[in-house]
Amino acid sequence: MSLDELKYVAVLAGSIPVGIFMKQTGTLVRGLGATVFGFSMVFATCGFHTFHSLLTIIITWCIIKFSSRHCYYLTLLWTFAYLLFFRMQAFLKLPVPTPFANAVQLLLTLKMVSLAAELNRAYLDSVSRQVEQSGPTRGRIIAGLMPGLKDMIYYSYCYLGIMTGPFYRYKTYQDWVYDADLNKIPSWRPMLERLRLGPLYGVAFLLVSRLCPLEYVKTEAFTEHSLLYRLFYTSLIFLVFRLRFYVAWTFAECACMSAAFGAYPVGAKARPGNGPTHQYYTAGSEVQEYDFETIRNIDPHNTDFCTSVKDGMKYWNMTVQWWLANYIYRSAPVKTRILR
Repeated sequence: MSLDELKYVAVLAGSIPVGIFMKQTGTLVRGLGATVFGFSMVFATCGFHTFHSLLTIIITWCIIKFSSRHCYYLTLLWTFAYLLFFRMQAFLKLPVPTPFANAVQLLLTLKMVSLAAELNRAYLDSVSRQVEQSGPTRGRIIAGLMPGLKDMIYYSYCYLGIMTGPFYRYKTYQDWVYDADLNKIPSWRPMLERLRLGPLYGVAFLLVSRLCPLEYVKTEAFTEHSLLYRLFYTSLIFLVFRLRFYVAWTFAECACMSAAFGAYPVGAKARPGNGPTHQYYTAGSEVQEYDFETIRNIDPHNTDFCTSVKDGMKYWNMTVQWWLANYIYRSAPVKTRILR
């Protein structure tokens, strides 16, 4: 296991007890504390390269502040263009970002596009319903839809999923911060249930990666083996790749669960990445059963034993799959041809 992988494990494992504390705090401490801890993690692992994420947030805020009608496409263009520049640092002879900075920038890109898309849809919906009017009324509507720069920073640097995912919407983050009854949501049992296979994935990763190192594929000795052997060895390399993500995403989900982040009543029928898909009520009701489908990012069993590529994608990185479907595929100008 490399030093960077050990750092990832330390960050993820340390997030679980922090989540237990956050669950017991009030709104102010929860929002500020999650941001301070998250920014500290980013600065400690990324150093100077933290500047990239700050610049991305500030420019995105300017875009959605001054162009509500076109903020989705402008943000999509801005964030992915900057992500391309970010990935070309070595080619441009600039300081190369750390792997941690790379992960932060990728997750931040998803968040900024999501935020701009949600605002843009709300804005266009208000126009279609003739809610928007000229003058001061229009200004009040747009101001009510748009989060402030502080809110965007809080959302962007919330420590939950900041380097590994899962992706979650701004509304999911708000529901967590402002839930006054968060400490009443049961989280220990679902967290332990999700965590029970984590050590098995970790041991399997260490064992298989030691027996089948990736470097061996680059040697001449590997090419001398039969095709069947090389295919089998390659399948084990891909297993190591999957196990690495199984470990990371399992612990990331458990960190969310310890803080009761993404918990919704079962009746809300939450989906990974999206959150609730049905209206639900908790005040004065007898709702006791919650699930954490909103932050569920991986289904190892179905990923490994599915029978089609489509199903494999469906159960792998599930929150990002929802992000792609909701913010990219459905907005594509030729989506009918692509999706068919």
